[in-house]
Amino acid sequence: MKNILVMKSQKTYPFYFNFLLLISAVLFLTATPVTANKSVYGYLEPVTLAPDEVTLTAKLDTGAETASISATDIHLYEKEGEAYVKFKVSHPELEQTLHYNLPIVRYSKIKRRAIDGTQAQKYHSRPVVKIQIHFDGKPYNIMVNLIDRSRFSTPLLLGRKALEKVDAIVDSTVANTLLVKNRGYY
Repeated sequence: MKNILVMKSQKTYPFYFNFLLLISAVLFLTATPVTANKSVYGYLEPVTLAPDEVTLTAKLDTGAETASISATDIHLYEKEGEAYVKFKVSHPELEQTLHYNLPIVRYSKIKRRAIDGTQAQKYHSRPVVKIQIHFDGKPYNIMVNLIDRSRFSTPLLLGRKALEKVDAIVDSTVANTLLVKNRGYY
């Protein structure tokens, strides 16, 4: 009788193993389509600003939630009851300064960095505008907050919201995959 019980429990082990294997396969296959339509890009990629057709380098940053563009001479004003902002896109990387005059979509609440010093406020507000970019040959309207990024290496930062919009997966070990692709080496 003791041998019968041992044999019975040994027969159920393959059933549970096969069941777990089946469940794992189903979960893997249902998760795969989420990434099936996305392309992999490097942590730095070229982005073209419309309508100026000026290409600049963007940092693809999965640690940031929002997108930021290097803006200077930011002037807020009201036009026909709507909030607007006049600003220049400038950065040491850019050969020319771009001028924009756009409606403000909203204000973003950005946490101050530790290097900003110990201030009474932990957050500061930035105007957010909608701009059109071309990424991997396709146009996208994205929201960007305005901040002087001249001390940073890139004039544009694309955070998770923008990366989701352009269906991008970021490989932090490579850069400029679009330059390689556009040269025909991809």
